[in-house]
Amino acid sequence: MTVQNIAPAHRDPAILRRAIAAGFTGTVIEWYDFVIFGTVSVLVFSKVFYPEQTPFIALLSSLGTFAIGFLARPLGGIFFGHLGDRIGRRNTLMITLALMGVATLLIGLLPSYAAIGVAAPALLILLRLVQGFSLGGEFGGVATLLIEHAPKDRRGAVGGWAQAGGFVGPLLGTFVILILRSTLSDAELISWGWRVPFLLSVLLIVVAAYIRTHITESPEFERARAHKELSKQPLRSVIKEYPKEILCVFGMHAGNALLFYTGLTFTVAYLTRNVGLSQTIALWSNVVFLLAATVGCIVISRLSDRTGRKPIYLAGTILGMVMAFPLFYLLDTGNTGIVLMASAIMGIIEGGFLYGIQPSYFGELFPTKFRYLGMSLGYQAATVLVGATAPMIGVILTERSGGHPWAFSLYLIAILLMAAIAVLVAGETMHRDIERIDEQRSNSSNTEPQGRLNV
Repeated sequence: MTVQNIAPAHRDPAILRRAIAAGFTGTVIEWYDFVIFGTVSVLVFSKVFYPEQTPFIALLSSLGTFAIGFLARPLGGIFFGHLGDRIGRRNTLMITLALMGVATLLIGLLPSYAAIGVAAPALLILLRLVQGFSLGGEFGGVATLLIEHAPKDRRGAVGGWAQAGGFVGPLLGTFVILILRSTLSDAELISWGWRVPFLLSVLLIVVAAYIRTHITESPEFERARAHKELSKQPLRSVIKEYPKEILCVFGMHAGNALLFYTGLTFTVAYLTRNVGLSQTIALWSNVVFLLAATVGCIVISRLSDRTGRKPIYLAGTILGMVMAFPLFYLLDTGNTGIVLMASAIMGIIEGGFLYGIQPSYFGELFPTKFRYLGMSLGYQAATVLVGATAPMIGVILTERSGGHPWAFSLYLIAILLMAAIAVLVAGETMHRDIERIDEQRSNSSNTEPQGRLNV
């Protein structure tokens, strides 16, 4: 493929729309599959796969199986990041989707402990590792594919659609669980009902796979390959040449990951354990959080194409710090309307000001030759070290504070302060030419005129 044949892909609206659809639907599936496992783990898996244990140990074993998926994510980020920077974004994303689909289908068909004994939880752990491994390669691939397809003045808006899928997936999973909880008895849910959300994902995977087979490879990757700019050893090269950018991604995503898992997981535990609300209301707070995050993600990511990435991300970290104490005061009222309003505020801050602009912001920090891998390294490390531990740290700090969340609020402020510092170090990236990152990286403040851009 010649460079002349590659360039027009940037300007073809049909190709861009297919890329957006592929990124959005694939992210929906990956996150739907990942989240339903966590919810079903709490509700059912302790009884289906660990019935020989005491209820407390069985619950811990079930939650431990869920947590194992996080441990595999950095490995997936490294493996698929390396692969994507060597063979291309499109083919790599087909592999991640296939792995997640097969693992989720097999979980839905997995025999229980009563049927095959200890082999059941062992297989469950194996399949969970495959899920985590697959998800580790999703963000970097989708973000890279989309911003490399997008015109320079729409990278924020295009990347925001992919991130919106990260909220729509959990939203679909939550609705499925709520329907099952309202229509099935506990016995039916344990017997066969828990398999339904896993088997339903097959329909979604078929749609996503069809869309992904009809997208073209990133034109920017094709250009880099045609000019022989790809790195033969992207892992070693990106760590050696771009350590500051990897750390910036880690710091910025740490703040986002903490808010995401606080809003999606810790808030449910806090509302039920400390405030005394029902599990149903707590789950509806999740729905509101995810809806607000989705809308914020789509709207504010478009705004970043006009104002820049830096002011929006920095505003998100500051808003998060300012609201760290008031949000829990709102939750403590126990008033359903106020609780849902607090969830919406948290969703807008996390989804709109932080998560939505990550593809464009993070992608503009790295050159094409290891953009996929560079983003994945910092992103997945922050997810495991800060995001995955957020619910546990929140519960521990709240318990040690006599049931009050003030210590966890201080923890939120500390992590968000680190994220704000990372934003200041990363600087503005909106005007960068992603074909010439190596030449432009030293100019973090960017001296190009801040003209009005059309989105």
